[in-house]
Amino acid sequence: ADLLETFAERRCNGVIAFCLFKYFPFGGLQRDFLRIAQRVAAQGYAIRVYTLSWEGAVPAGFDVILVPDRGLVNHERYRRYTQWVERELLKRPVSLVVGFNKMPGLDVYFAADPCFEAKAQSMRGCFYRHTPRYRFFSGAERAVFGAESRVEILLLTEQQRSEFAQFYETPESRMTVLPPGVGRDRLPPPNVKQIRSSLRAEFSIGEDELLLLAVGSGFATKG
Repeated sequence: ADLLETFAERRCNGVIAFCLFKYFPFGGLQRDFLRIAQRVAAQGYAIRVYTLSWEGAVPAGFDVILVPDRGLVNHERYRRYTQWVERELLKRPVSLVVGFNKMPGLDVYFAADPCFEAKAQSMRGCFYRHTPRYRFFSGAERAVFGAESRVEILLLTEQQRSEFAQFYETPESRMTVLPPGVGRDRLPPPNVKQIRSSLRAEFSIGEDELLLLAVGSGFATKG
């Protein structure tokens, strides 16, 4: 709410633009985007969404703009996406630009993804840093976190703050760590011990055995 008021004073036509490469109903980034956009809409702002693809129902009142999907590989598609959105926003300005993927031209970035540069340095060889893919994602991340940038950044963890500051010297004043966004309906109910015992009995899991549950939507990527 404070961010909305700050930017509304600077330039306000009542439209908030949200930028994300792809929307589908079951992604964590996408679910965060939808909840935030709906809360913003409830405050009376018009919602405009720029995305390469949208799966599922479009919420009432959302103006979803499908950006032309061109390019043979993802980083080329995303580069063309950012260029197209930048041109579009020059023609149709908004009060605030909120990004859920790293890209130039944002006012606010919601850090749903970890630090790209940290992974590139620790998990990739030196030749990777000469590829077009690296150049795009590194440049997009620097556009958000570089010391000269003015983007307000919403982080999910203190570890993110530490990593981004390490690689980009991002000013502390531009980074805000959000409180845990766990829905009240996801907290343990009063009969949690009974549920635990019933599930263990159903699957023949002993009281002293560990049970590991892995949940993800990107099955091909996560295995």
